[in-house]
Amino acid sequence: MSTPTLGIADNGYFYAYWSEGRRSRRKSMGTKDRVVAEARFGQWLLLGGHRGGPQEEDGGSSLTVADCWAVYSAKHGPETASPETLDYIWADLEPHFGPLLVPQVDQDAVDRYVDLRTKGKLGRKVKPQTCRKELTILFACLRFCAEKPQRMFPASIIEKVKLPPAGAPRDRWLRTEEIQRLIDAAARMRRGPRLSRGERFLWIALETAARREAIMDLTWDRVDFEINVIHFDTPDRRQTNKRRAAVPISRSLRPILERAYRERKNDLVMGNKGAIWATIQLIAIEAGFEGEKPERGQKPKATGISPHVLRHTAATHMARRGVSLYDIAKVLGNSFQVVERTYAKWCPDQPERTVDLISAGLLEAAE
Repeated sequence: MSTPTLGIADNGYFYAYWSEGRRSRRKSMGTKDRVVAEARFGQWLLLGGHRGGPQEEDGGSSLTVADCWAVYSAKHGPETASPETLDYIWADLEPHFGPLLVPQVDQDAVDRYVDLRTKGKLGRKVKPQTCRKELTILFACLRFCAEKPQRMFPASIIEKVKLPPAGAPRDRWLRTEEIQRLIDAAARMRRGPRLSRGERFLWIALETAARREAIMDLTWDRVDFEINVIHFDTPDRRQTNKRRAAVPISRSLRPILERAYRERKNDLVMGNKGAIWATIQLIAIEAGFEGEKPERGQKPKATGISPHVLRHTAATHMARRGVSLYDIAKVLGNSFQVVERTYAKWCPDQPERTVDLISAGLLEAAE
């Protein structure tokens, strides 16, 4: 075995290089900074990482978070409901955590990350609860790599940390007047005679309570005009907790879908799977919701109107108008317990109708 040396690769990252027999080997130091690389290289040598690999000699302590994420993304990512979401989250995590060794992901590293993210010094400015979501995924990655069949390192080297507190449940929902403003604004922003992607998304989201991913994946062969049902699920989709339901086409939605079908250019109801969040924000700004039109080429800021808000709006209106919680659960693809916890408060008439049946009006009060 040759003596390891530190060198820089074409990608700008530093690596330890050595050979075993006639085979060249290398190990990433996870950084483009020479000072940091030299420190990690020295630690790696002391831990014996070049003598049989990190799993055998140092318990995986020379693995970087970036090394772990590569495995997590490749092996676990395809099994998630939305693999692209992992890519978005890693884009924010990577600059801070990517170069760190697994044991270095401690409370100080987590606290620094939250501080940078909430001040807008690392990506866009976010709230602590968003940091919590990102950090939850990060530690899920580390645990995945520690468990069978990966066993890249013992779980004992993963530090126990305190994450930011969970935020209050998002309870924003739109009144009928607000919904109409959105629909009208989307129509005003239409370019040409065809329904825009924004209009199609708003109508489907508000009339079916479907999740964003389900709407973006929807193809015309699963819109059954004959029996008046939209099948959001697909036979080859891996089943997750985020179930996709078969939802009847409402009287309001049917003419919109019929028009969109006549105007279709491919098999996707939405035309393409491009991002829709920014489009919704621009429509919301046009409709008079809080927000400013962005400069050309810039993304709009959040207005408080999102795909989640549209789904929550649809479910809230169903509850307020007397739809049973069981039926709402079927439409949402959620468990009854989740729906009851969130929407039971919007069924104020249900207890009144129920208690009236106790005596059924057959008892009379004494004079």
